[in-house]
Amino acid sequence: MTKGRRRYWRKGFTLIEVLIVIMVISILSLIVIPRLMGAGRKAKEASLRANLKQLRDSIEQFEANTAAWPPALSDVMAASGASISADSDGRGMSVDRSAYTGPYLITGNNTLPKDPITKTADWNYDNSTGEIHSSSTLTAMNGDAYSTW
Repeated sequence: MTKGRRRYWRKGFTLIEVLIVIMVISILSLIVIPRLMGAGRKAKEASLRANLKQLRDSIEQFEANTAAWPPALSDVMAASGASISADSDGRGMSVDRSAYTGPYLITGNNTLPKDPITKTADWNYDNSTGEIHSSSTLTAMNGDAYSTW
């Protein structure tokens, strides 16, 4: 009878063993969790950079073909020169609709890419300079404002 009881007690973990395992898991989580928390933000920033590059490339292509900046940001997606929103850009330069060979930005759902920080398709676009930036008021991981990217 006593032999059976000894085996029963030997099958379990001691309190010290359990505490050591909990301590090791705690230390590992203190190291891993902060790194994972920054991964989501890094992914959003990488997506923002990619979206801005795509938009800037399409704006520059529009300007190279029509000799004017797109009057509205959505004009880089226009199916033809006839569907451009205005006759001139912010500088007063006439848009040469006959030279339009767009769309310069093609997306699957025919909408502008979203800013992953604001989660909207609202961008700060200046049609007199062709500059585009994020409309977010937040600060990036490197300390720069997203609106300066």
